[in-house]
Amino acid sequence: MIRPFLIAVLISVFTVSVRAETMEIRHVALREGSTLDQYALELLKFLVAQTGTDAKFISFQPSSAQTRREMLLKDGSYDIDWLGATAEIEERVPPVRFPILRGLLGHRVFITNKETSAKLSKDMTFDQLKEFSVVQGQGWGDIPILVGGGFTKMQTNSTFDNLFKMVDGGRADLFPRSIIEPYGELGSRCNLGADYVCTDKNMLVDDKILVVYKLPMLYFVSPKRQDLIDVLNTAFTDHYDAFLEFFNNHPLVKDSLQKMEGRKVFHIEENKSLSDATSNIPDKYWLSL
Repeated sequence: MIRPFLIAVLISVFTVSVRAETMEIRHVALREGSTLDQYALELLKFLVAQTGTDAKFISFQPSSAQTRREMLLKDGSYDIDWLGATAEIEERVPPVRFPILRGLLGHRVFITNKETSAKLSKDMTFDQLKEFSVVQGQGWGDIPILVGGGFTKMQTNSTFDNLFKMVDGGRADLFPRSIIEPYGELGSRCNLGADYVCTDKNMLVDDKILVVYKLPMLYFVSPKRQDLIDVLNTAFTDHYDAFLEFFNNHPLVKDSLQKMEGRKVFHIEENKSLSDATSNIPDKYWLSL
């Protein structure tokens, strides 16, 4: 009777030890139809695995308003989010300063409606494009870039789904999205045809224009989780070649690069909202197109 008891005790101790070594990571919940969020979570799991860290990933649903998310992240309600970088965000929550999309976040196409689409053309000037109204999420890092670049007819909303409803109802003309985002987002909200036009709603993804500006998407980690910050910095520093292989071979990245071809390109040269440290991220970490 003693031997089975000892075996049970040893198994119990071993189980507790293994659990103690498992890192719990509470990440922001994925938004409906967001291929960007799916990519960011896949990459997070990949990077953590590269360091040999055993981890349990737990989804956390914060408020949809980004400013509220930042405060929840700061106080440790959850551990990690992925956001377009600004100096203001970095003052509240520490970034892992490696662009996880290598700059693709700043390559913007438009979700628009059919009435506005008829007015868009590859022959139009940048000043003509800036006459259209634009909608963004409350607190997003793109807002000061777009306004600074001349898109002064800016509207915001704290609820992500409402941004689509504003475009669908004609209350806003353009909803700029990273090249990797709009197709999955619309596909989950309407019957999206092969030409990326909704057949049951008044929305589509424009195929004529691309607006480019410098905006890295970074992982932001709760300051209460220095252990996770260390793991991610180690992953990027020691396994960057593995990250590049992940990035270059990811179907979402390949598809996005193809979708940029043949568009009229406009550039916003300045992004004054970046911190000096983020603005000076070395060129090797950015995609060269």
